[in-house]
Amino acid sequence: MNKKTIILSVLSGILWMAVSFSCTNLDEEIYDQLAGDFPETEKQLNAVIGDVYNSLRTYWPGNYLYLSECAGSMAVTPTRLGGDWYDGGQYRELFMHTWTAQTSQVKTGWSNASNSIGKCNATLYIIEQTDVVSDDAKKILTAEVRGVRAFWYYTMLDYFGNVPLVTEYVPAGKTLPTNSSRQVVFDWLVEEVKEIAPSCPDASAYARFTKGAAYTLLAKLLLNAEAWGVTYGGDAYKEASDYCDLVLGMDYILEPVWKDNFSLTNHNSREAIFAVAFSKTDTENQNQMMNRTLHYKDQLSLGGNFSAWNGICAQPEYVELFDVEDPRYAGSFLIGKQYDRATGKVIITDHGLELNHTVAVTMLPNTEYDGTPWGAVNQHDGARCLKWPYAQDLVNAMENDFHIFRLADVYLMKAEAVLRSGGGGADAAKWVDDVRARAYGNRDHDYKTVDLAKILLERRLELAWEGSSRQDDIRFGEFGKTMWKASNCERATGEHLKLYPISQDAWQTNPNLVQNQGYPKFQ
Repeated sequence: MNKKTIILSVLSGILWMAVSFSCTNLDEEIYDQLAGDFPETEKQLNAVIGDVYNSLRTYWPGNYLYLSECAGSMAVTPTRLGGDWYDGGQYRELFMHTWTAQTSQVKTGWSNASNSIGKCNATLYIIEQTDVVSDDAKKILTAEVRGVRAFWYYTMLDYFGNVPLVTEYVPAGKTLPTNSSRQVVFDWLVEEVKEIAPSCPDASAYARFTKGAAYTLLAKLLLNAEAWGVTYGGDAYKEASDYCDLVLGMDYILEPVWKDNFSLTNHNSREAIFAVAFSKTDTENQNQMMNRTLHYKDQLSLGGNFSAWNGICAQPEYVELFDVEDPRYAGSFLIGKQYDRATGKVIITDHGLELNHTVAVTMLPNTEYDGTPWGAVNQHDGARCLKWPYAQDLVNAMENDFHIFRLADVYLMKAEAVLRSGGGGADAAKWVDDVRARAYGNRDHDYKTVDLAKILLERRLELAWEGSSRQDDIRFGEFGKTMWKASNCERATGEHLKLYPISQDAWQTNPNLVQNQGYPKFQ
């Protein structure tokens, strides 16, 4: 093997590697050669694999929080009085479904996913070439990295549909790929995850791609197949149910206390199937949910010493879905007047108003932008995210991890798969009622029987802020409906909007890419 070179740097104690994924635009300098003598130690190899997992920090609470929740029925990032969060209209575009290939969140969402896939491909090349670990260890590590790559391809399949399918390390300068159809990517992805699942680590391996993550991903692929317009050779809903059963038969449990899934120590949750590990010592790609959602002065009430940005809040009618006696209501949303911990008095905003997070979000007269109904709202409007508790000494980054997949989701997927495969409402209700009983702490709120509408409702109650809104809305036929009717901002319509456009930046780097149908062709 010819010796090549690799450029390595150490950033915050983690080994980072610059690699090329040739169908996207990388912001950083591209290095297209990997050394035949790297890694020299198992520690170096583990650092590179750790970077593959670190890529998941760009998934949430970053671009895909907005691409899911704000385009779905869950959340909105309104323009605040004074102009904060207008940002060229990109958040208006997400809410009103008028996004383009130039929309910032669309472009960055594409690049984060495609860069992460490229990183996985380069890491797989390194694992294949190395001899610093045994063949058995290489088999497990390879399955894990392929699993993370599969998750990113699942994300691109869901959001963009027709994406380049690149499954090996491609140095810069090689032939640039074109799009593969959504059907081709789906077919490959299902077979890929089936193949790696037996070699993945067991459920006890926290924040790694495990057998449980693989089977959950397969269930999600098959449960969404019909809504995505792809075909599957078997009974997709029946097999989705079967994969849920495999997960349900593992060592995961519904945590007795719902809030334990989101706490500062939620790495201890036995409900977590696939998690993104965060730390308050992180220096980049941090969990900064507090900054994204809280008012500039909320820290006076909640504690901490951070400078929040006063952005994303819940769509009003979404909050109104909750029974106020449901612990998930107070556990998901920061609502009402906020009191200064030092003085006990209601906090007053810089606009001279009480800091009162109302459920209602009200457009102010004569503040409209660009001839649209979209205007500014008061800085305190909107229920804020309170699902992941904020440490009282919080400064720059949250300690709470994010669970991409957790068992309550699988319970609700199981119920849905039972119904969609022809099962009865009473059979499906068992799984929904267990989730409700855990939330309430009793069986007084059991449904006994459910239909798809009740399952969707329960998903909204259980999974607020967790990035499921857009996908669920599409699968349940609710996409395009808003839960902020008072905004008078009608959403654009069209089947093509169930996919985002391919990023303009990606096309400028790779002119072989073809734009998704319904959007203007690249030029």
